[in-house]
Amino acid sequence: MIQEEKKMFPYVIINNENCQNRDILIKAAEEVTFPLTKEDREITEQLIYQFRHEENCAGLAAPQIGFSKRIIIFSVPEETKEHRVDAFDTISETLLINPTFKPLSDKKRLDWEACFSVNDYGGEVERFIHVYYEGFDINGKEIKGEAKGFLARLIQHEIGHLNGQLFIHLLKPNARQGTLEEIRAVRRSELEAMKKASAQE
Repeated sequence: MIQEEKKMFPYVIINNENCQNRDILIKAAEEVTFPLTKEDREITEQLIYQFRHEENCAGLAAPQIGFSKRIIIFSVPEETKEHRVDAFDTISETLLINPTFKPLSDKKRLDWEACFSVNDYGGEVERFIHVYYEGFDINGKEIKGEAKGFLARLIQHEIGHLNGQLFIHLLKPNARQGTLEEIRAVRRSELEAMKKASAQE
């Protein structure tokens, strides 16, 4: 029997009025039970497929493709260090089921974020710079660790999706924000300035 080829699912987008299931993005997702049901395994497989075939994708959460389940996937490859000064920790593709985190420091950092579920918009959001995280793989085996910098931000961003929270909900009134084209230009300029300052030290 020939297996049907997977296809990319459309993203649920909070600021698209034509997206009928937007409410899924502002509700807490459901806990997943083990062993995985056939449905949950298919959701997990679709999330992995979507993550691997999406361009410039650091992380995804199941609600973003229309499933209210506590499943996320993320990675920070080595090349991320070329684009982010706080990419201290790298990690290969990691899928976490029922993930949680807790801050290991009160210190936060302001940095740019964008999201596949927020169309053409980004802004600066404060996140904890050092967190402890845990969750489970597809077989129910516990995964836990510490994360700093961008990886910590990424984990907080994705778990936020499972709690009905998008980065736009964390934007303060005075936060810098704008279209993706605008913030990319600002980020490029700031990154170049940081690299130049670092080279002179």
